[in-house]
Amino acid sequence: MKKKITFVSTNRGKAKVLEKCLAAVGYELERLELPIIEPQGSTLEAVALDKARQAFAYFEEPLVVEDSGLCVDSLAGFPGPVTKYMLETIGVAGLLRLAHGQEPRTCRFVGALVYVDEDGAPHTFVDRQAAGKLALEADITRAADAWSAMWNVFIPEGSTSALSALPPAERDAVFARWQPQSVYAQFARWLVQRDEGAIGKIGGGEP
Repeated sequence: MKKKITFVSTNRGKAKVLEKCLAAVGYELERLELPIIEPQGSTLEAVALDKARQAFAYFEEPLVVEDSGLCVDSLAGFPGPVTKYMLETIGVAGLLRLAHGQEPRTCRFVGALVYVDEDGAPHTFVDRQAAGKLALEADITRAADAWSAMWNVFIPEGSTSALSALPPAERDAVFARWQPQSVYAQFARWLVQRDEGAIGKIGGGEP
């Protein structure tokens, strides 16, 4: 019987990615939606940790929470931990207005995943390697599998078009390049090591 991991998220796209990583190491994924208050924090790690603690207090079972955002270098890392709020208010058009005339346009997706174990101890995983640049204008392509409007303004490193506009094969190649160091892959490897007894309770504490 496969072991199960509970992923607290409203994002079905992210759940599919995590589900695939976990299936490769013998785990099933159960997605759960909980009434979590969106916290404010100076880093994505801090936001993910706050959300994980809220979820654990409500659910009282081991669980995973993930938070991600786009960090633009010329905007001192903005929107970063307030990416969701930014999308709900000024949107990608507002972000492009803020970045107008700013250099460099380099940016990256940053992901933070927190697993809270049965004892309530948090284990944090961070990924900062999804690099690229901010487009000059938003692409209008509606990618069916997009989990964020940021796909329309993020041009992956080595590409000339926004993530949303890339042909499926090219987009899959970008994701394949990122996948080994993604927070989902890191977490899956950690589970294997934990199950094999190779590690104890590591990675806990404040990020």
